[in-house]
Amino acid sequence: MKNFFQSIGIISLMIGSFMLTDKISTTSKLSNELLNEIKSKKDGYKENAIEPLIKDNTIIPGVNGKEVDTEKSYEEMSKIGYFSDKLLVYKTLQVEEKLNKNKDKYIISLNNSKMTISLIFKVDEKDDITNIIKNLNKRKIKGTFFVNSNYLEKHHNQIIKLINEGHIIGNLSNNEDYTDSDFVWMKTIITNIGNQKNNYCYTEKEKKEIIKNCKLHDSYTIKPTIIIKNNHLLNIKKLLRPGFIISLEVNNNLNNEIETILNYIDSKGYTIKSLEEGLKE
Repeated sequence: MKNFFQSIGIISLMIGSFMLTDKISTTSKLSNELLNEIKSKKDGYKENAIEPLIKDNTIIPGVNGKEVDTEKSYEEMSKIGYFSDKLLVYKTLQVEEKLNKNKDKYIISLNNSKMTISLIFKVDEKDDITNIIKNLNKRKIKGTFFVNSNYLEKHHNQIIKLINEGHIIGNLSNNEDYTDSDFVWMKTIITNIGNQKNNYCYTEKEKKEIIKNCKLHDSYTIKPTIIIKNNHLLNIKKLLRPGFIISLEVNNNLNNEIETILNYIDSKGYTIKSLEEGLKE
């Protein structure tokens, strides 16, 4: 009887061993298949980095790329046992940061590799931007508002609120005179009190005095891709392109059309980003 139970025990161990071996073999096979599937598909998810473009005295920022991190993606997918692009883990393909090293260049565009644009609202001291802000916030869009020193003085609470909400405030100094002391005063308000990372100057034409003073005070100079002063919707329909920095002069026409403009841009598949976001390399 003792030998019988010993035999049963040995047979049970052998069966258990075979089952464990078979399970390990199956698991190993599935793991290899999953790893091979990730390797075979990863190139389809790769986005190449695009280097910044510097031409004469202008610059267009580059864009980081990304590629699949095979090992980390496998670690995530092995938990569920099959391929899922939602669990892909990426590593960054870094471009050289050149915007910060080239503040003597005019930024004329975002990178045009994606369906992204930036809207600049050029505000005069008497302008009301309440309706524009309401429409942007309703869609969770971040805009860029270039204001002069008189506007900032009269509406400083609104400006700080806009910065806190993620919008960007551009610096027009005193009537776009960047040699005026108001320029530095405004920069202090925007970047120190408002805690905005960067200070932005604005020009519609190349002017050595502007680029010189803005670089001196560690500021970027924006020269918009297109400038629209009236018939905003009609002109956007004609001129809209990926990567454009679009300057919109605030007036009654824009206030009346802003909702339709935002709807149109969205219908064409574009994403609107603030300068801060759009210029990230």
